[in-house]
Amino acid sequence: MPSHAFRPLSRAALWAALAGCLPAGAQAAVFICRDAQGGTVTTDHLSSACLQYGGRELNPDGSVQRVILTPRQQQEQQQQQQRQDALRERTLRRQRERRALIARYPNDAVLQAAQSSDLHSVQALIDAAQARLQVLQREHAHLAEDAQFYPSGNYPADLRSRMDMNRQERRQELALVASQRQQMQRIRKRYAGLHARLRVLWARRDAAEAAAGVADPATR
Repeated sequence: MPSHAFRPLSRAALWAALAGCLPAGAQAAVFICRDAQGGTVTTDHLSSACLQYGGRELNPDGSVQRVILTPRQQQEQQQQQQRQDALRERTLRRQRERRALIARYPNDAVLQAAQSSDLHSVQALIDAAQARLQVLQREHAHLAEDAQFYPSGNYPADLRSRMDMNRQERRQELALVASQRQQMQRIRKRYAGLHARLRVLWARRDAAEAAAGVADPATR
């Protein structure tokens, strides 16, 4: 009688022994699948129950070759992948936007110059509108002098038409000045936000460049 104790077979050895008992064509795969009652069924082919309730495909040594997902699990996996892809795309888009932003405004001087240029364009419209208002005000004064000859307010059609047009044009120019001043406020607010964001990006860029310079032996 042998003196050594009995040693149980390892899982891999057990599967290898079972696979060796199968025909050669069946050793390619073993499927352990669930059935409608929640139990497990072992087959040598991919059954409809496996596709419906899920399971595993095993190698001859018992290792898992793949997990067979149920339709619901496949849908959840696909949705999870879509969420991950969307998150990855948003991350890449933000990275591209940051690179484009810092390329357009590499430093504070460039940013301030861009703001001054935008404000100057708007101020030019305001100046033109105010100059036009001065002309209209002088025209209004002349029309008022002409209107004094008609104290009853029964103005000739031509005078009334010119007075109405002058009033309408003055309102338009005043509205233009007001809207452009609001535009200037929006520009200042937008550039203030850009400056706050770019300060962080500039600091990160400068820190990265400084770290790269220290790590490069040629700069030592």
